[in-house]
Amino acid sequence: MTERRRHNEMEPWRRNVAVLWIAVFIAASAWTMVMPFMPVFLSEDLGVGAGVTVWAGLLGAVNSGFSALTAPIWGALGDRWGRKAMMVRAGIFLGSAYVLMAFVRNPYELLGVRVMIGALTGFIPTATALVATTTPERHMGQALSLVATGNQAGSILGPMLGGFLADLIGIRNTMALSGVAVFAATLLVVFAVREQFQRPARQPAHFLSDMRQVLQGGPLIVVLAMSLLLQMSQSAMEPVLIPHIRQLLGSGSPNWMAGVIYSVPGIAFVLAAPSWARLGERWGYTTTVTIGLAGGALFTLPQALVQSGLGMGSFRLSAGLALAAVTPGISALIAASVPREQRGKAFGLNQSAFNVGAMLGPLLGGVLGDRVGIRWVFPATALLLLFAAGWCWSLVRARVRQHRDSQLTA
Repeated sequence: MTERRRHNEMEPWRRNVAVLWIAVFIAASAWTMVMPFMPVFLSEDLGVGAGVTVWAGLLGAVNSGFSALTAPIWGALGDRWGRKAMMVRAGIFLGSAYVLMAFVRNPYELLGVRVMIGALTGFIPTATALVATTTPERHMGQALSLVATGNQAGSILGPMLGGFLADLIGIRNTMALSGVAVFAATLLVVFAVREQFQRPARQPAHFLSDMRQVLQGGPLIVVLAMSLLLQMSQSAMEPVLIPHIRQLLGSGSPNWMAGVIYSVPGIAFVLAAPSWARLGERWGYTTTVTIGLAGGALFTLPQALVQSGLGMGSFRLSAGLALAAVTPGISALIAASVPREQRGKAFGLNQSAFNVGAMLGPLLGGVLGDRVGIRWVFPATALLLLFAAGWCWSLVRARVRQHRDSQLTA
């Protein structure tokens, strides 16, 4: 086989990864252009007064809750009908939801749109499943990490662009523009992504029994617990982090400085994730995920003690560089835990675990910050990460070995 022929054979999956990186980047940018400004939209456009914090929390909870319930269903349908089809479906619903948000007249209508987003979308998780089913196994880790960097890069750009556009054209027009951007990303997937999907000959008799089959016998359920703990630890800081950073910076400091310190882990992720993926292919993803979780705990704990914005930014950068190993590593472990034809269901379950963590984390952070003080949130977060690291090393490693042995002897 000539070198040129090898290159041509690799082109489809490489093109898919490049196109999906762009699509995920656009979708993440559109999401973060809008969602951080929900409290402002509630108070200034919809006239919500003293209950704006409650409404903002409720909007986030229903989105995560409905997504946790429906993500496995969409994942199973992706295994049956194709992940590209599910990604296009999610893009159409997500773009439509953003446009609808631009026309809501009260918080109840906005709540209905957020239910729609949680229940009917899943654009980025489906992109991850599509990469996991169209990429050669030996390149899986790097491909998944690249798509994850697209998500993080969009999440960094989105709030800055959203703030600029909100001042320039208003929040409602920014919402509509976000919808147009998602439609453009969806068209990109339609015309540029290739999936050679073959529908399984045997269709499962029942959704729940099919899910039990996916979870049975392998390390997947432990990996899903890692995903839940990771998201819970990171989202626990959300209710308290910006106020704490502004307190460290001092009164009169510009908001953009707090935003930069807040975004530092995302920047670190974009820089470090591809290198962690290469190390994962050499050392094993269980090792890199464990190192990342332990390093995240090590650099999160001192954030409770720092007395300056510079110190907080430095430790958040270090924690971000370590935790950049975890999300791509978890995705690679999920892909290794189930057959290729069941990866849509597996990544749907992972999205559910992610959303459960996203619901529990802010509750933990809010209660701790209110009862014992903001600084105690950081040791609690570090403890969650350290527990996840120990669990990953002891349980995941053992179950991966057991799963491989059972496959070899089957």
